Amino acid sequence: MDPNLELYRSLMHLSSTARSQRLQHLAPEEYARVRVIGEREREAQKLEELIAGRDLVQVALNDLSQIIACTPLQCALLGQTTYWYDDGRMVERITNGVARTSSTLVSYISNFDQSPKPLRLDAWKLVYCDVYYVDGGSAALQEIYEERLREEDLQTSASRARELLCQDERMRETILAPQGYEKTLERIWKRVSPAPPAWIQKILEAQQQFGFVYYMAREVQQKHGDDWHSVWGGINEHSLPHRVTWHSIHCQGRDNWLALDRLETEKWPTFNPNESMAEDDDLRKHFQEYREENGDLLPSGILRNTFIVIPIELVSEENCKRTQGELLDPCWVWAYDADWDGSEEETVIDGETYQGRVKVAIWSINSWFYAARWEGVSLRDMWLKAHQHPDKYWICYTKELEEWDHEPARVHQQKHQQSAMEVQPFDQEAFNAAAKEESTDEIKGIGQTIHWSNCDRAFQKKCQGGVWLGMPKEGGWVKVDPGFSVYFIRGSKGEVRSADAA
Repeated sequence: MDPNLELYRSLMHLSSTARSQRLQHLAPEEYARVRVIGEREREAQKLEELIAGRDLVQVALNDLSQIIACTPLQCALLGQTTYWYDDGRMVERITNGVARTSSTLVSYISNFDQSPKPLRLDAWKLVYCDVYYVDGGSAALQEIYEERLREEDLQTSASRARELLCQDERMRETILAPQGYEKTLERIWKRVSPAPPAWIQKILEAQQQFGFVYYMAREVQQKHGDDWHSVWGGINEHSLPHRVTWHSIHCQGRDNWLALDRLETEKWPTFNPNESMAEDDDLRKHFQEYREENGDLLPSGILRNTFIVIPIELVSEENCKRTQGELLDPCWVWAYDADWDGSEEETVIDGETYQGRVKVAIWSINSWFYAARWEGVSLRDMWLKAHQHPDKYWICYTKELEEWDHEPARVHQQKHQQSAMEVQPFDQEAFNAAAKEESTDEIKGIGQTIHWSNCDRAFQKKCQGGVWLGMPKEGGWVKVDPGFSVYFIRGSKGEVRSADAA
């Protein structure tokens, strides 16, 4: 009997938000466990209802259109899972984190000669087996691989059915064409768009984790040390303010965004406070020893000049009781200069003396605060800046350049945003070369109104000034003023009409 799972099953008819609220008493890891089981069971039930007892191999051989018309049936015939979570975990496991979804893995394999990835042999076998769902290791995959080879050699019914499905022209158009258009736009976008900030580029190039080393303040450890994982998980589930976290910073595409999300981390060393020492001295001493002992083991993106301390104010009773939709208040943590020793000239402002630490909004830690410390900005100067804030903490917002929504395959971002650095000028020559290379059709603006759909395959550029304009995903009508052009990837099925033809 699994009471938590049974409770989750009884709430499956509710919306995800309502279900989460009803189960907020569960620890985050327990909620995640029952959610995955519940969602997996629901996917299996839906697939069973779609199959309705039919032999899909015979259905495919007799009338392939029935399979083509239903993506879950395609997955079932090929042996793929229909549950996104299982698909992602399997691909990540077999590729050792190089790919995180089956579509990404297939793309890497198909473009191996253009942009090779460090893929293991098992990854190639998995794609050969149509990304068959493998709930096991290399031995299980090898058995499936050898069975597929035997079936193909004998030309069994199952092998012929899969071959029909994979060779069907409509299947290729459905699966491969959108991916090709998306990759085309992404390549053009990366050639003409502003580069991400230098610190983000460094993280993406190194592909190593980034973040800080964290500690609990003594009072926090005394009060919440035994259930810290649950408390900290609850704090991290609260809403994020607009334009503060790294999620709002331009990083040139979905793949980079996902990479940053994967690489962001926290390091929590084992720490037993020395009550005979002042807390600040104790923390610095431990961090310096930890840094020296683990210097070669810590990822290069973990900063060595700063560590973070969680104060009791952040995990106050009020904050712990807030709903997920509320902002934390207080919202700050302590950021310590790891090497401050008090030997510098004393700095005093508003009667307060600088002690080698500064309050920082928790949302800014892995964003512009990380950037500043990565660049070596003085923590003392940041402390002086923090005193200009009403609550005397440091926070930095990403500057909005334009209210755009133009980047292909955007996720979790409503507006294109960049750092406070100067905007790079639009490179007309680079754009022309890219557009020609990628075979685009141009509609020059003369004040006409056009309609489009499938707009992930289209983009608009102002000819003078290099401003890129948004193409809402659902498509629609837009007036193309003189001086503007709309570009559609040639071969796109996106519909383009004049207003008179509406």
